Amino acid sequence: MVNVSTVEIHYNELLARLGYSHNKTRLDIKIISSIRENLSLAQKLIKPKSAIAVENITLHGNLVSFENGYKIKSNNIATLLKNCFKAYGIVVTIGNALEKKRDDCLKKREIFEALILDAAGSVAAEETITLANSQIKAYEEKNDNILTRRYSPGYGDWSLEANKQFLNWIGTTRIGITLNKSYHMKPEKSVSALIGIKKLACNATV
Repeated sequence: MVNVSTVEIHYNELLARLGYSHNKTRLDIKIISSIRENLSLAQKLIKPKSAIAVENITLHGNLVSFENGYKIKSNNIATLLKNCFKAYGIVVTIGNALEKKRDDCLKKREIFEALILDAAGSVAAEETITLANSQIKAYEEKNDNILTRRYSPGYGDWSLEANKQFLNWIGTTRIGITLNKSYHMKPEKSVSALIGIKKLACNATV
C-alpha cells in the first residue's frame, strides 16, 4: 500500500526551511550554489523507508483500545479518533547516512554545509510521511473512508514516552528505528504518527 522510495527534496521547500523566501530573498550566487550542491548530495544520501500497522479500534471515554490489545489513554487521541473504526500507525525514516555526513561537516567546521544538510533531512522526512499519508488516503477513499489529521507522540497529552509502545506496536526495528533514553528516534530524521479512519457518511453527521 505504501511506497516512499521516490521522495524528492524540493529546492523551494529547502529554502523555506533555511529561513529564506523564494520570492523575497535575494541570495548570493555562492550561497545558491552551495544550497544546490548540498541538496543534490542530500538527495543521494537519503534512503526513505516506512513501516505501518493498522487495526480496528474501540473507544471508551479517553481510552482507545486496539484489536491486538494495544491501548492509548489520552483525551487528545480520543477526540482525534471520535467516530473512527480503525487507525493506522505509521513511521518513516530517511536513514542515517545524511546525518552522519552532517556531523562530519560539523567536525570540519563546515557549518553552513551542515545546516543545509540538516534542513534537507527535515524536508525529506516531512515529504516522506506526507507521501505515505497521501497513499493511505487514496487507498481508503476507494472504500468511502476518510482520514483524520496526523497526530504524533509528544503533542498534547500524548506523552513522548508513549512513543516506545507505539513503535513496538508498529514494529519499527525492521526499518532500523530505535529510541534513545529521551524517547527520541534514531535516525534523527524519522517521524511517527497516528491516523484515524472513519466512514464518509459518519463524518457527514458529525
